[in-house]
Amino acid sequence: MRIVKDTRGQFIIIAVMLVSIMMVSIAATMYNVATYYEYENWEEYITLVDHIKLNTIRLVEISLANYTASEPTTSDILDGNLIKWQMDSRQAYIDKGVALTYTLLNGSYTISNVTANFSKGLASQWNETFSFSAANSTCYLDLASIGLEGYQFVTEAFLSLKVLNVTSDGIAVSVKAENGMPVTSLDEYSFEVSNASIISVSSHYDINELFVYIIECDTNIAQGTTIEVCDSRGIRVVSKYS
Repeated sequence: MRIVKDTRGQFIIIAVMLVSIMMVSIAATMYNVATYYEYENWEEYITLVDHIKLNTIRLVEISLANYTASEPTTSDILDGNLIKWQMDSRQAYIDKGVALTYTLLNGSYTISNVTANFSKGLASQWNETFSFSAANSTCYLDLASIGLEGYQFVTEAFLSLKVLNVTSDGIAVSVKAENGMPVTSLDEYSFEVSNASIISVSSHYDINELFVYIIECDTNIAQGTTIEVCDSRGIRVVSKYS
């Protein structure tokens, strides 16, 4: 008796297995491609947001430096620069749908542990034993391409100069930036003293002020003498020994 094998059934089973293997391979490949581009896009957007934040911070610092280049008065410097930055950022990232808006402080507010009277985001108190210059803006960022709306960040620039003491060794001062952090990178070219020439500037750590500069001059310091500091950002403050 001759036995006839049903090879057609075997062929169908093998074909189904091959199709299943191909489908799994294609699905895995498509998943890898999709997640790759998703990862790349998010990295790109995170970098974009950081870029806009850093440039906004730098713009606020430059605006405060311009504001303090001479005796501070009511000014539209910060407001005007932010308006230009709004337009520039929208044009630079037009394919991402960037929209940047902002608000500026007006009135009495406390920043960096100091209460200041702001006008259009700028404030200053000069010719006092404790003097400062400050700028502040709150920004809101939209990215239409990913549906991001109202991402908020605060930009702040601050510099203070406090006259601590005047002795035969010189003028002791402390200089602080945002959040009361001491500025530790200044030298004799960072300071000016009225009616005196600076011989040297030294520094040391202090338990109360954290970091103190000693400004040695070529003459005795009288009351009413002004001391000026300018940091690496170009922000100025003028204090007075009284």
